[in-house]
Amino acid sequence: MDTIHDGIFTSAQEAITFAINYSSQQYAMSPMTKLLQGPSRGSGRGLIGMDGAGQAGMVLAELARLDYWQLAAIVTGKIAHSERCDCRRSCCRGWKLNPVFEEAVNQLADYVALTLTPVPPVKEFRVAVIMKYFGENASPLETAKHLGIQKNAAERHITSIRKCIRDLEKNGLTAFSERLSEIGMLAKIA
Repeated sequence: MDTIHDGIFTSAQEAITFAINYSSQQYAMSPMTKLLQGPSRGSGRGLIGMDGAGQAGMVLAELARLDYWQLAAIVTGKIAHSERCDCRRSCCRGWKLNPVFEEAVNQLADYVALTLTPVPPVKEFRVAVIMKYFGENASPLETAKHLGIQKNAAERHITSIRKCIRDLEKNGLTAFSERLSEIGMLAKIA
């Protein structure tokens, strides 16, 4: 495949992942550190230091132009789901849910309640479905059983919630990809 456009990213997903994971803790290496490191192992796109920060900022600015709920669905799937926990309590396993991920899931659960008809029951159930959708260890059917929701109804709601979130992601990624292509940030492959 030959690149016919010199965009910096090969896909919208790559751009989103880069921007979300770009750390403000990154810094340029000293010449001595570069020599000791050996041959370069980077992507060759120069996305370090201020260049990387600027590129991440431009991607985030374009993301912010999306519909809020599309943005929420896309970003929820890309941000870190958990973070280290050093509380040292006996029940702690050294990890806890990332509060940003948890808040995004809760907001999507509220969106689902406003959007779908009939309204999927109980927020706790909607949260379990969305957590599972994004790969967390959640059991929507167990949650439904605990809440007294019949299995058939729970399965119908699970299907409709997953479809709603998937459609938000798909439509958001399509719009974002078109925008990145339009402004020259995506490499066009022949």
